[in-house]
Amino acid sequence: MTFQAPKPLLLEYSSGCHDNKPSCAVATITFNDPDHRNALGDEMFSALEDALLDIQKNCEVNQISFQPDLPGDIKNNVRPEINQLGLAAHTQALNTSPTPDHSKTRVVVLRARGSAFCAGFDLRNVANDTNGSQPVLANYLRRLHACIEIISRLPAVTVAAVSGAALAGGCALVSACDFVVATPNAKFGYPTHVIGLSPSISAPTLSSRMGMGSARELLLGGQLILGVRAHELGFVSRIAGATLASNNAPIQPPHQHQENALIQETNILVSTLLAKEPLALLTTKRWLQQLDQHYAGRESALLASLSGVGGAESVDRVAAIWKNRT
Repeated sequence: MTFQAPKPLLLEYSSGCHDNKPSCAVATITFNDPDHRNALGDEMFSALEDALLDIQKNCEVNQISFQPDLPGDIKNNVRPEINQLGLAAHTQALNTSPTPDHSKTRVVVLRARGSAFCAGFDLRNVANDTNGSQPVLANYLRRLHACIEIISRLPAVTVAAVSGAALAGGCALVSACDFVVATPNAKFGYPTHVIGLSPSISAPTLSSRMGMGSARELLLGGQLILGVRAHELGFVSRIAGATLASNNAPIQPPHQHQENALIQETNILVSTLLAKEPLALLTTKRWLQQLDQHYAGRESALLASLSGVGGAESVDRVAAIWKNRT
C-alpha cells in the first residue's frame, strides 16, 4: 500500500515477514524535491507532518501516553494535531505490559532522491519575507522542532539513509533517528551562523547521538564533515559501500556504486531489526527514551534558536546571502 502525500514527499508502507510470523510494517519517507535540494519549505513541512502523523497512527500508540505540555509561544503556528501527537510526547511508566501488533509500523526509514538529502530551510521563502521580525523563519523553526519531537519519540525504530548533503534542518532531522546509514561522501553540518541563526535547536538530539564534545565540532565550528568523519565522531552508525583499510579507515568506492550500497546496507539493517522480537525491541527503545536526559533541554534549545530570529544580524545576513545567490 502506498500513500503519497502532497508533493514533494512520498510515504510508502511495505511489509516483511520473519519465521512465518505476521507481517511487519516498514514506513519509508522519501524527500522528493531534488530540484530544490529537498529544502524544508511550506510544502515540504506540510508533507512531512502529514507523513509523520500517518506513521504515528500506524505505530503502537496505545503503548504511549501523549501529553502536550509546552508554553503557548512555542505552539504558535504549529498545527494542532502535531501538538497533540508529538510536540511534547511523554512515554508512560515502564510498569505497563505492551502487546505489540506485528501489523503495526515497527521501522521507519528516511531517505531522499537527488544529490542532497535535505539542504535545510528553503531560504527563498525566508528571504522573500518582508516582515523584519522574520515570522517565516520562526515558523520553520517551530515546525522543525515538532517534527524532531515526533521522530525521536516514535515507538518504531528510525533509520536515516543519507547520500549527499544533510545540512542545518536536514541534519537536525537525521540526528533524531536511532540509526544513520550514510555514504562516505555524504555531508553533514550546520552552516547556520552565516545567516545569523543559532543551530541550538539541534543540540539535544545531536549530543545524544555523538556526545557533547563531538557535537561542539559541528555546532560551533560550522564546517561540513563527510560521512567518513561523521562515522568517526559517532554521528553515523554505518558507512555504506566502504571497505576497511589496514588502519580501519573506510576506503571509498566509486561514486556510482555508493547509492546502491546505501540501499543495500539500509535493507540489511531493516531486515535485522524486523528479525528481532517486537516486545523486546519496543521495551528497549522505551527504556532508552527514559534514559535520554537530553529530552528536558529541547524546549530551551528551540527558544535559543528563536532568540536570533528578527535580529539585525539574521535579517541582514539572510538578505545579503540571498542577494548574492540571485
